[in-house]
Amino acid sequence: MCEKIKDWFKGRGFGPHWFKLLIADSVMAVMAGGVAYIFNHGLSDGAAHFLTVCQVLSIHLLCYIVCFLLFRTCNSFMYKPVSNFCRVVSALVTATVMIFLLNAYSAIKIMQVFDFRDIILQTLFTGVGLSFMRELVKLHYDLYGRRASSNGAYGLSDISLLNMEMSELLQRPPIEVDMEAIHREMHGKRIMVTGAGGSIGSELVRMLAGYGPEMLILIDQAETSLYDMRMLMDREYPSVPYMSVVTDICHRHRMERIFDRFRPEIIFHAAAYKHVPMMEDNPVESVLNNVDGTVKLADLAVRYGAGKFVMISTDKAVNPANVMGCSKRICEIYCQSLARSIGSCGSCQFITTRFGNVLGSNGSVVPIFREQIRRGGPVTVTHPDIIRYFMLIPEACALVLEAATLGHGGEIFAFDMGEPVRISDLAKRMIAISRRRDIKIEYIGLRPGEKLFEEVLMSDETVQPTSHDKIKIAKVREYDFAEVSLQVTKLIETARTYDKDKTVGMMESIVPEFMHKQNR
Repeated sequence: MCEKIKDWFKGRGFGPHWFKLLIADSVMAVMAGGVAYIFNHGLSDGAAHFLTVCQVLSIHLLCYIVCFLLFRTCNSFMYKPVSNFCRVVSALVTATVMIFLLNAYSAIKIMQVFDFRDIILQTLFTGVGLSFMRELVKLHYDLYGRRASSNGAYGLSDISLLNMEMSELLQRPPIEVDMEAIHREMHGKRIMVTGAGGSIGSELVRMLAGYGPEMLILIDQAETSLYDMRMLMDREYPSVPYMSVVTDICHRHRMERIFDRFRPEIIFHAAAYKHVPMMEDNPVESVLNNVDGTVKLADLAVRYGAGKFVMISTDKAVNPANVMGCSKRICEIYCQSLARSIGSCGSCQFITTRFGNVLGSNGSVVPIFREQIRRGGPVTVTHPDIIRYFMLIPEACALVLEAATLGHGGEIFAFDMGEPVRISDLAKRMIAISRRRDIKIEYIGLRPGEKLFEEVLMSDETVQPTSHDKIKIAKVREYDFAEVSLQVTKLIETARTYDKDKTVGMMESIVPEFMHKQNR
């Protein structure tokens, strides 16, 4: 019977974790009141006034519950111990003041059964009890919960863990954008998002859906990810018209039919192969997907009169040391030179946004480290001195939308991502958050194409400020579109022969600063 009760309490059917903790805290406050009364007046007095004491404690309980809810003492206590301690203290002090006021001014005569000493002692006992109980819960999940629960550390879902980790790991104020300007730009428009099932693409879709577009056209070749977006749209944005299309952006005839049917006014191009080690092993695919897909989309955007084409790039395109970064730099060059060639007479404005790593994206270090911690370690870091720039997925997408409103065509917007983060420090913070003292960090060496640090600007680039202090315009070298188009066409044709060495060699000729490690 005890096991059944315990399983019922631990299970989701009993309610969320904060609700369980609220019940436990409430029981603790009542027990502390009873112990305080007996401590001051003796067991025989407590037994003689048992019913009266219970009535008074029920009133005390209401005060405590109000204060627990008001100060949110039952939320996030396992990974924010200091702030939770402050909330608990604030709740206890407020509840004590409420009880004193009820004792002094209420018409409830039985309240006087508890005197000043009883109330103070009840507060102290409650505080000690709550602290002890929280330590027991942490210990339980340290020793049992993380291993036994499929939901991971402390029994929390991945989304809850992600929200916790993001706020703890990125120690800077959140980035803000001009929501009204973005709303004016996006409201009532037909908007296409490629890579709509990915980390960046799916967040863009969520944000765009909130601005009341005429229609969203969601493109992705990953069926499962796109299906998840369909479910999200149906559930959270039922009034927003959308069309989800499973296809490869490199299928020109298919994409042309989509453009012809929907006539998108704004295009957010987030579809790309992005994993550096994978593209080092498959450089041909990086060209056939990243470069060829971008070229076809950009050409279709011009042909079908799109108003804006916003390409998601990366800081790895700056002085690229890997194939993925070089492929994105070629995409930047093509879009910028195309924008320059059509000039002011063209209807389509090509805008490139360049930023670093986003915390929590698919395949990024946070999910990898989290899974390694769940398995008991070790946490693998490539180099003790490796650093990266990070921002949250919603922050990156908000800046992309802001850049879309600021751009007039041909700009490469570089985002100010704050101070870089040492990956080994990030791993240590995640281990500390998990409260796993047995987890070790193992350094495994830099991977092919990986740099110790990433740049957002090349050494010979300068920046021009914008109205947003976190968005700068990179003043980059300009290219002739006819020459670029010829080079890129030859690159794609070479990639279709699946000659890896020739493909990489042509990438180096287009981007001279790219020196592939295998060709050095």
